[in-house]
Amino acid sequence: MAEPTSKPKFDGYSKELRWYYKDIDGHLDPISRELLEEYSHIPDGDVDSHVYKIRDILWSQIPYPCIGEFKFLALNLPKHPMYSHLLSLLHPNPQSQSPGPLLLDLGCCVAQELRSLTHAGIPSQNLYGSDLISSYLTTSYDLFNDKETFKATLVPADIFSSKLFENEFSGWESKFKIVHAGLFLHLFDWEHQLLVCVQIVKLLSVEKGALFLGEMVGCEGGMEKKLGMVDKKLFLHDEGSFERLWGEVAEKTGTKGEWRVESRFKVRQKDEEWKARCEGLTFFVGEGIGWITFSVERV
Repeated sequence: MAEPTSKPKFDGYSKELRWYYKDIDGHLDPISRELLEEYSHIPDGDVDSHVYKIRDILWSQIPYPCIGEFKFLALNLPKHPMYSHLLSLLHPNPQSQSPGPLLLDLGCCVAQELRSLTHAGIPSQNLYGSDLISSYLTTSYDLFNDKETFKATLVPADIFSSKLFENEFSGWESKFKIVHAGLFLHLFDWEHQLLVCVQIVKLLSVEKGALFLGEMVGCEGGMEKKLGMVDKKLFLHDEGSFERLWGEVAEKTGTKGEWRVESRFKVRQKDEEWKARCEGLTFFVGEGIGWITFSVERV
């Protein structure tokens, strides 16, 4: 009698996984390439080899699909409907002695959005970033060639830590004019998204005009989806479900009536912009899957 065959062990670090792209062609946006050339001063002919090298360093640290797919260089913030308004908020007043408004990027990966803001003229010392993976933050300086010039504050932290505001985020309550979370909230179920958003309210300034904004994969009707490879449940939003989520956030934080919530959802199959911005996110497939941008402003 033949012995039963065992199931092959899943190797998350394998470079044969379908989300480890062998070729960068078509996967690096022109604005990302421009950032590496103009901000990081990498010669045009060296960009691809530089990205391949850093991608493999990041992959050896934590092999998330976004690393294999070169999504760690995606710049979504410049495409956000509130981007021009964000820049107007962040540019310091030359007549003022204050350092200017501060921005925090949650789940910032290699802080690519912060480098883009710096390239757009925002003082890097006014920019903060946080990610769970500390090695992504340290490797980011090699990616962008800016160890001596980039003065942003990058802090590794777990957003769900009960000691967050006593340790990593000490002194950060009500500190930020703007909090950005790109491709972040969709990694969690409803209850964990609620916890994240309560933390974000603590981080935001109590002044009118304080802004939370971002973008993520969504789903028509707003519903829970299962992330197959890790058997994890996520909640993907449309406009209605995101507004309901923030209603619960306002209830929990005692801030009902203090927010203007705006969002824009598009279904993938019906929208070319979604395909260009989100194609290749391996796990997010199925009927009604799309892209949502959102903003929550204190009024």
